[in-house]
Amino acid sequence: MDSSLANIGHNIFLTYCHEIVGIAMKWLVQQHFPFSAIGEAQNFQKTLNDLPKKQYDLVVLDAEISDSAHVLAIVEHIKSISPKTRILIFSELDEAIYGPKYLAFGINGYLTKNAAVDSIVQAFETALRGGVFQRETGDVLQPSRVTRWGPFSLLSAREAQIADLLIKGIPLIEISKRMNLKETTVSTYKKRVFRKTNVKALSDLIALSKIYR
Repeated sequence: MDSSLANIGHNIFLTYCHEIVGIAMKWLVQQHFPFSAIGEAQNFQKTLNDLPKKQYDLVVLDAEISDSAHVLAIVEHIKSISPKTRILIFSELDEAIYGPKYLAFGINGYLTKNAAVDSIVQAFETALRGGVFQRETGDVLQPSRVTRWGPFSLLSAREAQIADLLIKGIPLIEISKRMNLKETTVSTYKKRVFRKTNVKALSDLIALSKIYR
């Protein structure tokens, strides 16, 4: 750990969707950055209300908070009111897919919630120094290698059409009627869409679409 950072009183703001996550994050900050002041919120609205009250050095955003605003909108808002504030994003979603696009929005790091404590501390230290943390793993893509549409660029025209309908919440039986296809055929296309975009649930596909489309 960077001892020089540990002895500085940082202002750190934490957002989290579950109480246990908040407890763990606060413990981590208190252990590794003991002189820091901590602000916290469990929703983005409180985050937006509280951030202007103090100059925060680092804001940690939980991408899974169920709120009216998308996490990228919060990132843009933070940058507009406090350009010097560093931002880290924690998420349950695959770092290889989501990390590069979030990094392209100018944040200081993206971590999955199952990251090791050492990686989390390193991410905090890197961000507080003004750097960008990115785990050096073979399956994490660099932003320059990601196309504008990300994994959606891998879809065929028919797959993309079905993906759009799925994202809009149209059930398979209705999609089959609209496209004059058997429901089993639509189901097969759905599986291809999930495989090519590397998601396991429709909720993940919807979240992915908010980032890349």
